[in-house]
Formats: sequence, C-alpha cells, structure tokens
Amino acid sequence: MTTQVLFFSTELTQERLSWIDQALKYYTHQGKSAEPPSAPVPEIPGVTVFLTGDALYSLNEVESRHIWTSILSLPAIRLVCNSDALDHRGIPLVALAERFPVQVSALPAEEHKDTPSFWAEVISATQDHHPPGTRQHIGWLLNSSPYMFPSAGDAARCLSVALGCDCGISLYAHLDGCHACHAGQIAGDRENIGAALELLAKQAAEKHLPFSLMVQRYSAAARGYQSWDDGLGTIGSSFTIKPAHIRDTGVLIGDIENTQVLLSENAGCVRSTLQQPEPDSPDAGQVNILITHSPYSTEHTYGGIAFAVACAHQGIRSRVIFLEDGVYSITGEHRAHESREDITMPDLIAHLSGTTKLQFFALVPSFHMRGILKSGTVAAVQDIGFEDLGALLFPKEMGTSTGKTRILIF
Repeated sequence: MTTQVLFFSTELTQERLSWIDQALKYYTHQGKSAEPPSAPVPEIPGVTVFLTGDALYSLNEVESRHIWTSILSLPAIRLVCNSDALDHRGIPLVALAERFPVQVSALPAEEHKDTPSFWAEVISATQDHHPPGTRQHIGWLLNSSPYMFPSAGDAARCLSVALGCDCGISLYAHLDGCHACHAGQIAGDRENIGAALELLAKQAAEKHLPFSLMVQRYSAAARGYQSWDDGLGTIGSSFTIKPAHIRDTGVLIGDIENTQVLLSENAGCVRSTLQQPEPDSPDAGQVNILITHSPYSTEHTYGGIAFAVACAHQGIRSRVIFLEDGVYSITGEHRAHESREDITMPDLIAHLSGTTKLQFFALVPSFHMRGILKSGTVAAVQDIGFEDLGALLFPKEMGTSTGKTRILIF
C-alpha cells in the first residue's frame, strides 16, 4: 500500500507541529462521521514522518511533546528519525519510543549490517509513488546554500542511496542552492558538496541511470554565475561543475514533472486515497507551496511564489498557502519607496490573481496567533482553517490520473 511521506530537517516549531497535527487528523479521519457508514470505509495509506537535522529538537521540547503524543496517537502514523543526527545533538528518543514502540524508530544515516539506513527507508517509503512498470526517479529541490546549511549534504546522501537502489536521480538548484554547483569548492575537513555531486554524475553514467543537475537560470544570474547561450538552447558557465546545467525555469519544471518523488529540506509526497495511476497518462499532479517566511527579509517568499507560477505555466495545478510568518505578506498596507522599483507582495498577488491553475490561500489561525488581520487589498487570497488545510495537503480526489501532490515548504 502507498505510504504518504512527510520529511522535515529544519526547526519544527510548536506552531508548525500544530498545523501538521491538525492536517493529519483530517487525513486519518476524512470521510468519517458520527453516523454508521452505509458501506465499508476503505483503509487509508499510512503516513511516515521522517525527521533529521534540527527538526529533531522538537522531540525533546516541553511545549512540543503533547503535540507529538497527539500525532502518534492517530491511526497509521509512523515516525522515523535519523539516529546519527539524534546522537550528534544529544537528543534522547527513549521516552517517546517506549510510549509508542510500534510507531517510533531511529535508523543510522548509513546502512549497518542488517539495519537499513535512514535514507534507504526514505527511498523505500516512496517506492509506490511511481507508475507500475516504470523506473523510480527521485528528485531534490535545493534552496539553501551548502556548508552554511545541511540540506545540500542531505541531498547528496539521499540521492546516493537512491542511485544504489537503481533509481534515476535529479538535483534542482534554486535560490541559494545554486552555490552547491560552484566550481572549485575547497571544503577542508568537511564533505565537498561539488565533488559529491560530480561523483553522483559519474556513478549514474556507469550504471546507465538517468541523472540531471539543473541550476535555475535567474537564481544563477542574480548570484553572478556568468553564462552564455549557444543559440540552440544550451546554456553554459565556467563557474559551475561540469555536470551542472543552467536552465530556464520552464525547462527545470518540465524535468520535475517526470520525477515521481520530489524532496527538499521540508517537503511531502502525497497520493490520492481514491484514485489509482493509469499507465501512459499525464503525471502533472499538483503542487502546494507553503510560504512560511516574512516577505522581504529573505528570498523565500518571492522564490516560492515564482516557483508556483512556473508550475502553473507548465499546466500543473498550483496552490500558494500563506501560514506561520508567511501571513505577513498579506497584512497591513505595503508601500514601496518611490525611488525604487520594488514590488510589494499584495501588488504581486493582485497581478497574478488571474493566472490559470494558480490559487492563493491563507491559514486564519496564523493571523490569530499574531494578533493581525488580512489586508483588504488581497481579495484573491482565500481564508482557510485547519480542516481546509488538511483537505489541500491530503486531497481525496485531485482530478488527475495519478493523484500526485507535492508539498514544498518555503
């Protein structure tokens, strides 16, 4: 049976855990009511939550323990932790594992004797997310720079294990993630990310497995990666490692469409609980972009919206959901300085409001938690509650042949 997958590697705040809990409650109880069912209720696929990196701290925080208890008390929920990351941070898992021995487990980052690795378990959990008779293909959207953040190392390790499982692999470098593809990296005693990606390309070629390493063109140009276009659609740069190719967003999204599973530092892979894949059918599915940062201090908000727009232009049903600090994009009166060409987020949303296959939503409890109100100038943004969020993240029917939903948190 297909497993729904949620993957987290950065800080899991109490607020984030709360909406995850509520969404999972909707999923595990969807279609159920107080009235006896007239027909048997079909068994839903289980959900496996994978934790590594700083997301593991939430397991040991007083304000988060009751939420984890609530999550793990739900039916069909499993928690898998990276034991190496737990040990490195000195985080005990004993109390939670003793209370939920069946649901909670910890696996090492690398395979050890008869114990599978954490990353192998991630790949295994997604094995039913590709159509029958096709090769599994795993992609990773990298938004964070290497060395400063661990996501690039996680991506290299995950894709290496996927390659060992005879999967095709792809890395998509976006925003600061493009720095992972810079030529001439000297990492000292640390893992050299550029060298690791070059090794993956070599190993994929030796095994005759699909491999792609794409750098989003705007992100590369904004960061000074000089490039040239040969006029035939090939963009080259002397600033990147050889396997990397700078590509327009449309080309990158087109390649992602052929990737059954797309991971990132915080992501989800969900399939419809009612529909089954049909062979030789379009696999566009849909994507939920969760905007969780304030609008102007980092590139996360603009980058997330731009990614959603690019998906919509490729015919992928795209939803932008503002929650947590992301709601600051749509509160108050935003004004850009007259001498600058900056565009405000409300103006950008208004400009995009008529885009086909693109919708905007905002989680009302995020406003309540901050004591703020949604701006009256963002009529295109629909208010939603926890149950609506659960329906968006875990839809029963999606109007596509494969029922595939990607969740990406910016």
